Amino acid sequence: MGFQDDWIMRQITTLAHFVAKIVFNKDNIGYTNESSDMLSQTDQLHLQLHRLIKERKICQAEDLLYDNIQFTDKFIELATDFYTKLNELSDQELKDADFSRDEVFEGYVDILTKCGVPVEQFSEHE
Repeated sequence: MGFQDDWIMRQITTLAHFVAKIVFNKDNIGYTNESSDMLSQTDQLHLQLHRLIKERKICQAEDLLYDNIQFTDKFIELATDFYTKLNELSDQELKDADFSRDEVFEGYVDILTKCGVPVEQFSEHE
């Protein structure tokens, strides 16, 4: 892993912690189902995204995320979980899925911006 990729990984992690603290007033964030009885639309999307990540269909997963954008805290939690999971993949796993660490960072910043989370200080990472 090169210095640039390592730096981007840290930026994604820092951004996720920033979102957890600013939006949710928590130290860490991970997606949790809304109810144990019935799966909400967001819960179902979460399951679909994780299945696609496991299948290394990351471009398709990100398209699905954008196609189902919602302007809710639960969606921001879902998006943070999604991009955090992508950030945990190795550079080789991302490459095999035809995705890059830069795309993880840029997608995360873009979706947060669309959802109204103030992340301007993260938008220029180079």
